[in-house]
Amino acid sequence: MNTGTHATGTRLVRIASAQDLLASPGGDLPHLLTPAELAQANARENPAEYMAGHLAAKGAATDALAQLLPPSTGIDPQELETLDASSGAPVCTVHGRLAAVLAAHGIEPPRISITNEAGAALATAVAWAPAVGGEGA
Repeated sequence: MNTGTHATGTRLVRIASAQDLLASPGGDLPHLLTPAELAQANARENPAEYMAGHLAAKGAATDALAQLLPPSTGIDPQELETLDASSGAPVCTVHGRLAAVLAAHGIEPPRISITNEAGAALATAVAWAPAVGGEGA
């Protein structure tokens, strides 16, 4: 049996807020979303809706991971990526220093879920860390 700790995060982002980010040239968007996330958003009929969902997912994933990692661990939004798989399901992957930190702690990227309703996107993330001392400890 796997023993360990689960952590969750939930974020809500208004689609209008994502629209404001899109309309702000040179703003924070390139720092918040990876080039692949931006490309998926721009390929959509409604890029702001996609971006709101994925910004919410990144926030939720960051919140979940922050509960499992040492307090001094910073999470760079460029190292945590949320993309839609070919099935349409959102998938979270990690890169760079964050990938190394998660591997060192035995933590896999969080599982994420995104929904849009009434002008807002809601995302939930669940992350799992093994028990200190290994399995069965």
